[in-house]
Amino acid sequence: MLELKRKYASFLKKQRVGRLGTISEDGTIHLVPICYAFDGKAIYIGTEANSKKVKNLKKNPSATLLVDVYYENWNRLKSLMVQGTAEICEGGEEFAYARRLLYRKYKQYERMAPIEEGESVIIKLIPKKVIASNI
Repeated sequence: MLELKRKYASFLKKQRVGRLGTISEDGTIHLVPICYAFDGKAIYIGTEANSKKVKNLKKNPSATLLVDVYYENWNRLKSLMVQGTAEICEGGEEFAYARRLLYRKYKQYERMAPIEEGESVIIKLIPKKVIASNI
């Protein structure tokens, strides 16, 4: 597992939305906006168990997360791309841990889109490579 530089970890923890890219069966990229939590080691993403991204990751665990900030002043643009390997957590202790992280970061999550075993899974993205711009 890759340990992120402190400034990269801080950036990831502060941002609220990213885009997750997975590889479809036909080789095309499936790219979707996601909410995530980062605990300093892994990135956790809650989603429906039967979502396209989960189906893709079960066949090919390679994934890329892009988190960026846009400003009118282009000298201030920031982005962090994390390439890694994904694991699917369907329940148990790690599922509960990641759900707590997500609920803590996004107060509306539990009320509006509860993460429930059997209906939801949590994607655990383990960073392997990081590419940053202006961070």
